[in-house]
Amino acid sequence: MDIILYNIFVPIVCLIFGYLCGSFSFSIFIGKVFFHQDPRNYGSKNAGGTNAGRLWGKKFGLLVIILDMLKTIVPMWICWAILTFVPFGDKPLIAPVDLYYTAEGANYIIQWPVYFLAAFGCVIGHCWPVFYQFKGGKGASAFMGTICGASWGLGMGVAAIFYFPILKKTKMVSLTMIIFSALIVVLTWVWVILVMTGVIPDGYQWFVCYGPTLNPTWHYALIVTLSTFIMDYRHKGNIKRIINHEERKISWMK
Repeated sequence: MDIILYNIFVPIVCLIFGYLCGSFSFSIFIGKVFFHQDPRNYGSKNAGGTNAGRLWGKKFGLLVIILDMLKTIVPMWICWAILTFVPFGDKPLIAPVDLYYTAEGANYIIQWPVYFLAAFGCVIGHCWPVFYQFKGGKGASAFMGTICGASWGLGMGVAAIFYFPILKKTKMVSLTMIIFSALIVVLTWVWVILVMTGVIPDGYQWFVCYGPTLNPTWHYALIVTLSTFIMDYRHKGNIKRIINHEERKISWMK
């Protein structure tokens, strides 16, 4: 019974913890403290980094994006550290990555990386924050935090290869993010399947992560997929404007 309760209670706690962290909007906070403005009342009326950049300049826009990514990364790693290192009885709740694929990994209470639910909660909180009448951003920065926080290869590596060239071509942040997130979903599933089937030998997947720390299994790929659906839904207005050739283009990238 204790095992069942742990496997119900711990994932819920991770999700709620992430949601509460994600519900804090740095865009709204910076806007009200430094500019006496609520970004939801100006520009695109969105509490995200892109609108912040348009309202207060590129530096503040970049600051909001970085902070929104960190508010996703930090809770995920906090949950990972607690579950991996803090003893619950005679051992932690979840097996470290180097034991996950071994027989000893089956002796741990929780058998999947529930700490990724903290990142998923952050995406939900970023879009529908409980502290701001459930009116937040569109989830792009939180989505990038989920990717970069788990794998530098999938996050920063793929961004360097695809995101910026796509942005330079389209000149539209929303369209670039939609295309980029679709690529990330495909690449994440391909990577996970190659690892699960043994095409990528055990241990080699760590090279595109942060060593044997977070464990991006198919659960992670599923969370990335669900986060993409949420982000695309939040961009439905942008998609309509893109179809009608009315979407605003950036002017700072030549």
